[in-house]
Order: sequence, then structure tokens, then C-alpha cells
Amino acid sequence: MASSDDKKEFGELAQPRFAEDEALDAYVELYKSVLTAYGYRCALTGERFRPSPALTHPDLDVVAIRRREAGGPLAIDNYLPMIAIAARAFRAGQIIIGSDYTVLADFKVIAAPLAGRLRPDARLVLPDDRRFWPNAAHLAYHRRSVLGA
Repeated sequence: MASSDDKKEFGELAQPRFAEDEALDAYVELYKSVLTAYGYRCALTGERFRPSPALTHPDLDVVAIRRREAGGPLAIDNYLPMIAIAARAFRAGQIIIGSDYTVLADFKVIAAPLAGRLRPDARLVLPDDRRFWPNAAHLAYHRRSVLGA
């Protein structure tokens, strides 16, 4: 007989679980807080969107700079709101953020529609409240993991 640890959920694949000490409400609250802190703007392109009554925003993803599995905290300064195409490029390591919040992109590999949407000054859009700006240590971790340094 299989133990409860072996039990598969939702079909063949076991679903990732939240840490036992973190309720789903904490993730939902963080998601909303990030979007609010950034004024519903994509941190990379600067595009602004209206708030959405849905649980998730139809135009913006909230992306971890340092993934939870790598020790990233559930804190606003570890997350960035991004349009979907930018979020994919960031997660794939095609975009990194410099210590001065400069956006560094590999224009040879990012999708042309994204390249045309990046901010001309190549800097992140940052919240008004400096407490919510991306944490330098998390940005450095992301750069190291992408660059292999």
C-alpha cells in the first residue's frame, strides 16, 4: 500500500506544495502587494495596467528574483511585476538587472516584440517607496545564477 507521501495529486504528477508554515493567503497577499507597490506597472517595460478584480492579473506576472527554493523570501523586495513575455525572458536568464537597476538583456535571443517594449533608458521602473525596491543581494544572486559566476 502506498504511503500518503507517495500519493499523486491531480492525475499523474504530484503538485508542488507550499511550505507548511506559509498559508496560500501569504502568497496572495504578497502578489497583490507587489502589484500595488509598482502601481500595476511592468518593472521592465514601464507599461501600466488597470487593477484587476481577478485573483491573478491578466496582464502582469509577479516573478521571484531569487526563487523560494533557493532561499528567496516572501518579501516585496524579492519580486518584480512583469508582462508575460518579459517574465519568461527573466526566468530564462535572457534579462538580468544590474546593481544600479539597469536592465541588461541579450538582444540576440530575446523575442523581438519584447526588445521593442523595453524602456529606452534601460532601467527598472521602481516603486515610490524605496523599502520595496529590489534587494541588491537578490539581484546579485540572480546575476550569479544566470552568469555562472
